[in-house]
Amino acid sequence: MPSASAMSSFVASPLSSPASVAIIGGGFSGALLAAELLRRSAGRMRVVLIERNSRLGCGVAYGTRCSGHLLNVPAKDMSAFADEQEHFLHWVRSRCNPEAKGTDFLPRRLYGEYVQSILSSAADRCPGSFAHVEDEAVALSCQDDSVRLHLRGGQTHLADKAVLALGNFPPADLPLVQSIRSSRRYVRDAWEPAALHSIAPSDEVLLIGSGLTSVDVLIALRASGHRGKIHFLSRHGLLPNAHQPTAPWPPLALGKASLTITELMRKVRMELVVASIRGYDWRAIIDGLRPATDKIWHSLPFHERRRFLRHLRPYWEIHRHRIAPRIAAQLEAEIAAGDVKIHAGRLVECREDADRIAVCWRDRRSGLVRQLRVEQVVNCTGPEMNYRRINSPLIQSLFGAGLARHDRLSLGLDCADNGALIGADGTISRALYAVGPARKGNLWESTAVPEIRIQVSTLAKALTAELSEGVAGFSSHPTPPNNVTMS
Repeated sequence: MPSASAMSSFVASPLSSPASVAIIGGGFSGALLAAELLRRSAGRMRVVLIERNSRLGCGVAYGTRCSGHLLNVPAKDMSAFADEQEHFLHWVRSRCNPEAKGTDFLPRRLYGEYVQSILSSAADRCPGSFAHVEDEAVALSCQDDSVRLHLRGGQTHLADKAVLALGNFPPADLPLVQSIRSSRRYVRDAWEPAALHSIAPSDEVLLIGSGLTSVDVLIALRASGHRGKIHFLSRHGLLPNAHQPTAPWPPLALGKASLTITELMRKVRMELVVASIRGYDWRAIIDGLRPATDKIWHSLPFHERRRFLRHLRPYWEIHRHRIAPRIAAQLEAEIAAGDVKIHAGRLVECREDADRIAVCWRDRRSGLVRQLRVEQVVNCTGPEMNYRRINSPLIQSLFGAGLARHDRLSLGLDCADNGALIGADGTISRALYAVGPARKGNLWESTAVPEIRIQVSTLAKALTAELSEGVAGFSSHPTPPNNVTMS
C-alpha cells in the first residue's frame, strides 16, 4: 500500500522565500507539474502549490472513494511519465498488487494515491523547496517581474511564474432546470462530496446526460445499495463504448493540406473498411488517431472545428472516451433487465409537485413530448467549459485585468502553443500559463493523462530552463505568509 507520507498532507513549514513557480490547483495536473519542476531543478526551484483541499494529486476524478470507479484506460497506458510507459504498473505491483497486469482497469482512487506518492517523493528529495498552501487563489496581478496572488484567506503570495492547473469546473445548469434548482430533489453537481446522499435506495432517478459522468453516478449509486430504476436522458441517447483488446493500427496518413470535416470522416471510414477486412477492430483506428489529434485540430479551419462540435462531437466522445469492460458489462446487464432506461431527446420542462419531479422531453425519434416522474434528478451533463459562465473569482479577475481571454470556441482559455495565456490585447504572457482542460479549445485533447503528462513535461522543462538562466527565479524575497504546508 502507499506510504503514509503519500497519503497525508505535508508537514507545516513555511518556505524561506517566495516561489519561483506558483501552481494554482492541486489535482493531477498541478501535482504532477510540481513534481516535475522539483525533479528537473534538483531542488533549486521553489514551488508553491495553492489548493484548498488537504489531499493533493486526486482532483475530482481520482478523489473518488467508490472502489467501483475504475480507470477508463488500462494500467499499461496510465504512467505519469511518457518516457517510462510502465511506471504506474510497476508502482502498483510494488505497493499493493504484485499480480497486476497491464491490461487491468484499476480503481481510480488507487491512481490518486500513485500521483500523491510521486509528489511526496519529489518533495522529500528536495527539502525546503516545496510548499502546499491550503487556500484558494481568488485574484492575481502581474507587476514588474513577478506575479502577486491574492488568496481567499486574505494573504498574498509572490512568484516569478504562475500556472493555472484548475482541472474541470462543475456542470452548468440547463435553463429548463431553473425551476427545480433549489429543490432537495435536484443534484446540481454529482461530484460534490455528499451529492448522492439524499437519494434513497428505492428512489427512481433521472440522470441528465448519458456520458461518463452518468455512468459514474450509476456505479456509485449501486455500490451504496441503491436499487431503484435509473433513467439516462440526453439529446442523442448515446452511451460510451467499452474497451476491447486490439492490435495497433498504423497512424492514419492525412497529408499536409488542411482537411474539411467531411474529408476527414471519409478518410477515417475508408480506413475502417480496410482494417475490418484485415480483422482489426475500429478501436485500433481511433487509437491510431490519438497521437495526431492536436495536429489534426490545428489543421482544421475555424469554421470546420465548429462544424465538428455541432455535428460530430457526441459520436467522437463515445468512441474516444471508452469505459472499462467490467463497467460496460454491468451497464448492459442493467439495461437488459430494465433497471436502466435510456432516453434520447431534448429537455422541454421540469417541475416539482408534492412528492416527485415531472420531467418532459421531446423524443428524438418520434418528436412526441414524453414525461417521467422521478424522486431525484442529477445533472450529469459534464464539466462547464465556457469560461464566460464559470462563477470563479479568479477567472473573473483574469478577464477583468485583461490577462486572459476566452478561446474562440468557448472551450477554455486562449493559450499559445507553449501554454502561455493570451491576454485581451493578444499579448502572449511571459509569466502566466495553463495546463489541462483549460487548453481544450487550442488542443481539443487536453483532459486525459497521456496528453496532460506531455503538457506538464514540456512546460516544466521550459520553465526550469528559463528560471535557471542567471539568477532569475532564484533571488531572495521577503518571507511569504505562514499558512503554508511543506514536505
